[in-house]
Amino acid sequence: MVREKWSSQIGFLLAGIGSAVGLGNIWRFPYIVGQNGGGAFLIPFLISVFLFGIPLMLLEFSTGRQFRGSVVSSLKKIRRGLAWTGFAVVFVSIAVLSYYLVITGWTLVFFIFALLGKGLSFETFTQTYYSPVFFVIVTLVTSLVVMKGIRKGIEKTSRLMVPILGFILLLMVIYALTLPNAMEGVAFYLTPDFSKLTDSSVWAAAFGQAFFSLSVGLGILLTYGSYLEEKTNLVGSSATIAVFDLLISFMSGLVVFSIVFSFGFEVAAGPKLAFSTLPKIFEEIPYGYLVSTAFFLLLFSAALTSAISMLEVGVAALVDEMNISRLKATSLISGIILALGFPAAFSYSKANLQLLSRPVLDLMDETFGSMGIPLMALLLSISITWCLDNDILIEQINRHARWKIGKIVVLLTKYFIPIVLSYVLITEILQHFFMPYV
Repeated sequence: MVREKWSSQIGFLLAGIGSAVGLGNIWRFPYIVGQNGGGAFLIPFLISVFLFGIPLMLLEFSTGRQFRGSVVSSLKKIRRGLAWTGFAVVFVSIAVLSYYLVITGWTLVFFIFALLGKGLSFETFTQTYYSPVFFVIVTLVTSLVVMKGIRKGIEKTSRLMVPILGFILLLMVIYALTLPNAMEGVAFYLTPDFSKLTDSSVWAAAFGQAFFSLSVGLGILLTYGSYLEEKTNLVGSSATIAVFDLLISFMSGLVVFSIVFSFGFEVAAGPKLAFSTLPKIFEEIPYGYLVSTAFFLLLFSAALTSAISMLEVGVAALVDEMNISRLKATSLISGIILALGFPAAFSYSKANLQLLSRPVLDLMDETFGSMGIPLMALLLSISITWCLDNDILIEQINRHARWKIGKIVVLLTKYFIPIVLSYVLITEILQHFFMPYV
């Protein structure tokens, strides 16, 4: 079976940016900043992206291009016994996607209500069955895109959605900065409290956000790397994707903190910031109808491009391992996602489905998102750098690159990044299993 490739460098970059830019940038980043001291968080976050995030991106891209396969087949080519690592990565990516699509459905619901000029509070939303219904809708939309393949599906969608996302966000930044007291929000956002830098939890949050934001650890970038041309500059491409990812996060922070401070709401509102706090503010601000519509279209666009990339991980693995068509592979993976995701979708509906007195979606996020992603990134980095001839990685990374940083990347991903990932993982385990009872 001939492996499809990206049609151009621009197409690959837009797909890469689309995979990296998601709910982690627009929904998660602002509330994580708010919970971790505002401007103080930006310093460890930037360090995390450049010292740890980009090297992991390069590791995945170079491995994918070297072996021209899914995360499972690529790891099998390194050492047959590593297949279990590949299957674990695929499973976690599917599990994360199953509840990620639930939240993607929420963004579509809120966008439709905003477009129709009807207010919708999160409390009202959870007393309906919109969550499971729209979960099915966005799962089908994501599946249809992936079924069409790399060029006609993923790349074509990214070429449309990513520029729209950037344009909407730019307009929202301009609007938000004109609001009264907006500069107070900007000051909180950009003024670092250096005392916070001694707080280990802030650094752990920064590491976690960097990995979450750049889509490393889920096999996405390895899979996308397998569709690359040999002449592609991996170092330049990774830096470009990371810079755009940072820019989207930074601009999202400007929008959210300017709006929230203008109306005196809580900046550390947590996950409910986008779906509970901001809709209340949109009802009060000038042109709130347009701002609300634009914001939720922005969220939906970002969520969809990331969801597409996560689905491709499982589809590529099935196509390679079972030698079946993309249509059959996508249908099978989508069926598994629907089965896994329905409990999460019903947990924020009138059914109020809970497990251990917690919404199922929250438990899935804590298990697969907060702990599963760093664990998979840890397994990938160790499996590749310790089992593959490092000269192969160095040559792949340095090929056509102006900055020959292959040796540095291998050094970081082989020794230092596993330590950081272990720290993030241990911190998450302690917070979720021990801290609640203290």
